Amino acid sequence: MRISPHYTTEDWRRIDFSKEEGWQKAIDIFEDRIRGRFLDIIDRIQNQTYSGFAVLALDCLLIETLQQFREGVEQTPHGRSKEYFVRFLTESSFKEFFDEKKAKIFYDQIRCGILHQAEVKGSSRVIIREGTPLVSFTEDGKGLIINRRLFHSQLVKEFENYVSSLRCPTNSDLRERFRKKMEYICRVSATMGEE
Repeated sequence: MRISPHYTTEDWRRIDFSKEEGWQKAIDIFEDRIRGRFLDIIDRIQNQTYSGFAVLALDCLLIETLQQFREGVEQTPHGRSKEYFVRFLTESSFKEFFDEKKAKIFYDQIRCGILHQAEVKGSSRVIIREGTPLVSFTEDGKGLIINRRLFHSQLVKEFENYVSSLRCPTNSDLRERFRKKMEYICRVSATMGEE
């Protein structure tokens, strides 16, 4: 099964996690997966007129999957999607822009609106206007104005920070949670490939 543009589950199964070289290969595969299936696609469409919802939809998919990697879970537990989403926005580098209130509004009006109704809900809006902040409240204070270019750029930075952290051998807990999620994706047990 192909798990990224350049790798299959067989490539993953051949990794020797007892060596640093194996960990680096695993991270290469993950990076190829996220870039090839999401970030490269966004790069190709983000300058097209009216691509904002499509870009944010993919960004929202990435946020949830990146949080699953950070948590080391196979999938977001039933009924906890909002919790995972809010945690990502308030505990990652996005915490500079989001407090819990903004994160919950983003989840409800932007993420759920786009993914479930193909629209932004409430008074929230998505813009690309130069000089506007990544996120701000609407005039009524009940919605958010999201600068989707800045939002996406921040998500790319967060992804790159995560990859950089994974590449550091001292981050063993982070690596083990990452491995658990990838092995679920590859449909292998956590002990396969070890002797």
